[in-house]
Amino acid sequence: MKINHYARPIDSDYSLPWESLLIEGAICIICSVMAIAGYKSGVVLMFAPAGFVAVICGLLVIYTLISSLRCRMALRAASKRGGTDDNE
Repeated sequence: MKINHYARPIDSDYSLPWESLLIEGAICIICSVMAIAGYKSGVVLMFAPAGFVAVICGLLVIYTLISSLRCRMALRAASKRGGTDDNE
């Protein structure tokens, strides 16, 4: 008889849209502060990667906001039309 003593993995990929927005925003702020500190102290090895991550996270925050606004506008337009007709 074989017994499995390992715990089952938890599905950690599930997150709400506002959670990812909050996490990306926090990482953007932290990396921006680190990049500014690296720039002021003249440490390129701290400025370059932290600045790169801050820019990428900032772009992700902007993309998330724009995509959620587009989704809301599409839902609002569909509700004004009376819904979508899937029979066509």
